[in-house]
Amino acid sequence: MDKSQKPSLNVGTILDDKWVILEFIAKGGMGEVYRAHQTNLKRDVAIKVISKELLECIPEDGEEIDTALQRFQREVRAMAGIHHPNVLQIFDYGLETTENEDRKEPLHYIAMEFVPGDTLRETMSEEGFQPEEDLIQDWIEKYFLAVLDGVEAVHKRDMVHRDLKPENVLIAGTIPKIADFGLTRSCLWKGVTQSIDFKGTINYMPPEQLVDFRRTDHRADIYALGKILHEAIAGKTSTNNASSHLKSVGLKNPETSFFREMDQILRKATAENREERFQSVEAFRNAISKALVLLQRQSGENRMRTFLEHPKWIWGGISVAIMSVLIMTGWHLLGNPGQHTGLSDQNTALTIDGNNTPDIPARSDLKPPISTEDDATLWYVPGGTLHLPKKPPVTIPPFYMDETPVTNLQYVTFLNETKSKIRIENNVLTGDGKIWLMLGEVTQGYEPIIFADDKFAVKHPGHAACPALRVTGYGASAYARFYKKRLPTVNEWFYAYLEADEAADPVPKTCEQKPIPTPVILFDANILGIRGLNQCIDEWTTHLRTAPENTLSEAKGYTVAGNIRDADEKDSWYSVVHRQPWESFEEVGFRCVMDM
Repeated sequence: MDKSQKPSLNVGTILDDKWVILEFIAKGGMGEVYRAHQTNLKRDVAIKVISKELLECIPEDGEEIDTALQRFQREVRAMAGIHHPNVLQIFDYGLETTENEDRKEPLHYIAMEFVPGDTLRETMSEEGFQPEEDLIQDWIEKYFLAVLDGVEAVHKRDMVHRDLKPENVLIAGTIPKIADFGLTRSCLWKGVTQSIDFKGTINYMPPEQLVDFRRTDHRADIYALGKILHEAIAGKTSTNNASSHLKSVGLKNPETSFFREMDQILRKATAENREERFQSVEAFRNAISKALVLLQRQSGENRMRTFLEHPKWIWGGISVAIMSVLIMTGWHLLGNPGQHTGLSDQNTALTIDGNNTPDIPARSDLKPPISTEDDATLWYVPGGTLHLPKKPPVTIPPFYMDETPVTNLQYVTFLNETKSKIRIENNVLTGDGKIWLMLGEVTQGYEPIIFADDKFAVKHPGHAACPALRVTGYGASAYARFYKKRLPTVNEWFYAYLEADEAADPVPKTCEQKPIPTPVILFDANILGIRGLNQCIDEWTTHLRTAPENTLSEAKGYTVAGNIRDADEKDSWYSVVHRQPWESFEEVGFRCVMDM
């Protein structure tokens, strides 16, 4: 903003008797932004005053200004209906009359969520993260996947952002929030250099958007997302480098299989022909997730190669193994002190590998199930060895696992027990300051959990026994801790699932998928009595026996398991994707486990 040009609103100005202007923040192509205080709800908000230039370019061919403004208001209301943790929440739209040089002028404004702090740009390096693969992985998992989730939520409302760039993604703590979406949808690009901040934006613009702005679709956003990801990896593109504008981008001389995979992903996302791009955000995310899995496999192989190159480490490992055998032999000779009932020693060893059918004990020999305070039944899972594709064997100690995923009724009971810790705003339910659950419809016509008359309830009695969905990793961990349980590790989850399959060679059989919603009692039970693994929904898991809390490594601790679908190759069925603990998904629930 020109220093000689004063802001439109002075500090202390009151809009519509409820917004008190506290400070001027910035001026951009779309207008001025202020921090304000909402007096009736006692919260700070951001007020964006819509610029005259933007209003002048709103009318489309043949439209009157009043008709165009009514359409603009409908679009703002539609944006206000998007409730997602990665999309900036819009609260209100208003019109105030102000006096300027002895004449009254209309002032259109939008009240929205106030997010102090940085933008996505500040999380990126000017030079790019390449060749540091771990930095790229951390940035994608911490920020970029969440941005994809937010854009997908916008697309589900049949809306297109059309101006995605790092500066339009705000960072609330560590949570990305997409801002300025949809507000330029109706602006013609004639005179754009005067009316809209064109510099820099063209870096993320697909060719078709310059040709016909109004007829671009969601694939324009995918192009912009590809450009953002390219900048994070390869470095920021100079605005003077016209060769990169409106063009597909990739990586120069990618040296590793991970970078070669990312190069293909970037070229597909930014293809100049939109028919050749990823056709949905979901397809884009899946491709990135597969590349991250490839990187994890490479890291494991490199660590094993390093291990084998150091003989003293090998002998140290052999010594530990021999000592473990001696300790276990002594334990057996003592007759398993402290353990009075259950499986014999021979039956507790269960091996699952790619070449042998596991020796699963007869059901009558298993320990009886136990019950917990949340009225859950937990079945005993005997210890053994888990073999996964291209993974070293993992020893799994015995544990108990919930027979079914946690139900709506169980989660509602938990919410009512912890109501003093809970806050609800715009359908986002937080507990202890962390997002636990997204209220509202899970699928069209299915809204399982509601808050009414100062308590939580299952909206329809027939849905009480269906899995609780859209619970975040934080919300699942909080439930488990409240009932003195924990989330299963990803290895424990796959171990229990592979037992249900009874053989892991060459590929575990896919389960019959149940529709949402389906009562958990209708899920198929495996040989251990556990129902619903890899049916209907995926489930929250962790990489640690105790899920990390309040650390910067949270994202590496939370994963989603269960996406075993139509595998036709020996190694393709197994994939683990790290998820942010505050994310929620329409097809992800959770269950709990207990240690012996």
